[in-house]
Amino acid sequence: MNLLLVRHAEAEDEAVSGSDFERKLTRYGHETAAAVAQGLRHCIQGSVLLWSSPLLRTRETAAYISQAFDVEVERYHESIPAGDLNTLSRDWQSLSKQPETLIVVGHQPHLGIWTTRLTRVSVPVKKASVIGIHLKAVDQLEGELQWYARPEMMRAVTTENKA
Repeated sequence: MNLLLVRHAEAEDEAVSGSDFERKLTRYGHETAAAVAQGLRHCIQGSVLLWSSPLLRTRETAAYISQAFDVEVERYHESIPAGDLNTLSRDWQSLSKQPETLIVVGHQPHLGIWTTRLTRVSVPVKKASVIGIHLKAVDQLEGELQWYARPEMMRAVTTENKA
């Protein structure tokens, strides 16, 4: 299975309510999330399952991916903002049908920590960046880093495919 870790796009510094849970994407964040989702659509083939953190900025980012792939967010997973890779992996291992690609929309520092734990490679997880990992086996927390893309690269993929 391929695992794509997507960091949410740029969000406001602080929600009006003061709640980190309710921080929403900025205008630039919306534009970037849309471009990344379209870029992913050009790069990913086969069955896709989409999970997201329940925090607003990740839900908004995941909505663009959902639209690009014409799939619903299958689960808003509490383990994502908690940084709990063990629970997350148990849940993907228990799926009755394994997707070719599981897309997880989440946060730093967890995505960077998970990438290093799974691949033994450290990458700079910028906002709206994507990390592609091929899991060696669904039941093992070991994988190979396939690719890393910043939002500018994903935007370029979309632009090239339109030309």
